[in-house]
Amino acid sequence: MDILKALFLLFVLIFPITEVGRIQFANGVAVSINDIFLFAVIVVWIIRYIYSAKNKKVKSNILTKPAVVFLSICFLSLIINIPNLNLEKFLISFSYLVRFSSYLLIYFIVKEFDKNFKSKLEYALLFSGTAVVAIGYIQFFFYPSLRNLFYLGWDEHLYRMFSSFLDPNFAGAFFVLFFIFSLIFVYRFIQLRNLLKLFLTSIISIFTFIAVYLTYSRSAFLMLILSVCAYLFLLKKRKLIFFVAGAIILLIFLAPKSFKTEGTDLFRITSTYERVGSVRAAIDIFGKSPVIGVGFNAYRYALNKYEKMDNSFWQTTHSGGGTDNSFLFVLATTGIIGLTSYFYLLYKIFKLGKENLKKNKYSIALVSIMIGLIINSLFVNSLFFVFILEWVFIIAGLTESS
Repeated sequence: MDILKALFLLFVLIFPITEVGRIQFANGVAVSINDIFLFAVIVVWIIRYIYSAKNKKVKSNILTKPAVVFLSICFLSLIINIPNLNLEKFLISFSYLVRFSSYLLIYFIVKEFDKNFKSKLEYALLFSGTAVVAIGYIQFFFYPSLRNLFYLGWDEHLYRMFSSFLDPNFAGAFFVLFFIFSLIFVYRFIQLRNLLKLFLTSIISIFTFIAVYLTYSRSAFLMLILSVCAYLFLLKKRKLIFFVAGAIILLIFLAPKSFKTEGTDLFRITSTYERVGSVRAAIDIFGKSPVIGVGFNAYRYALNKYEKMDNSFWQTTHSGGGTDNSFLFVLATTGIIGLTSYFYLLYKIFKLGKENLKKNKYSIALVSIMIGLIINSLFVNSLFFVFILEWVFIIAGLTESS
């Protein structure tokens, strides 16, 4: 196995560390262990890419143009807003653009792997995702609150599963993503009639499904219903859709809770009011610069400038870096131009999945996950959470036919 493949496998296998392996700086900048491994992967890949470009024609692909267009507009939004940002704020905002670009590059790296390595990679993903779920159960029973990390900008999330993400909403979105991914194995082993592997992967799927519930994240529940329905629709198991959707809804509302708190109450209104306030703030900030926005990932500084955040921890609180809606985040930071280019990128991701529906098993998972994530992102900024993006772009790369 060459160094690029070895590094990428390590990158996937250390994924369960996620937010736990995070180095936080006082100015709001954070670097994770995952980022460091990804940087090493990209350096090796770029060296190999440059070498291959000298010896053969490099093929373009479906996401190249939309990715370049969107990233260019993000960069332009920062350049135009330099007068409103000092050098430190510009560099911090730009650093996230670099980070987002790095995770987007995962697609371009994975698509070039050979089929044999891709088959190994999917098992590494299955192991990595299972580890995140296992950590979630350990956390749920032995570390039920983040109250002691409040000073670092985390909410307490009492009696909710948040795993190594340290946030039940993002954890819930990932669990749904991994649940759909695990169904690839379940469906495969049903067809192969491999009872042992079917049993093991079914157990993983069942515990992942339960983990979604234990996050008590309503946005994750909605994502689960939509993604599962989309998955069944694409598998042409359409008669099961209403039955499965109804069963999931009943389980969500009828399943008993171990503890009754504000966070575990599905009809809680406190977080709803907070989201409404977040939406209003984002719309107000969008109104300040509707064409090109206030600068990609400069949202925190805009909140502070326009007095939308009266928190003394505005530089470190995790809720201050974005709004509870991925599309409003893009709209406020890059304006109408940026949102249009972002829709173009999403459209191409869906097109990638559609064009490969009959060619490989990953395409169904990609489309199903993206449908659920888009709805989920209306309530949580999940489309810009890099640990979710990591899996989305890996699956997109696996979907691309070599």
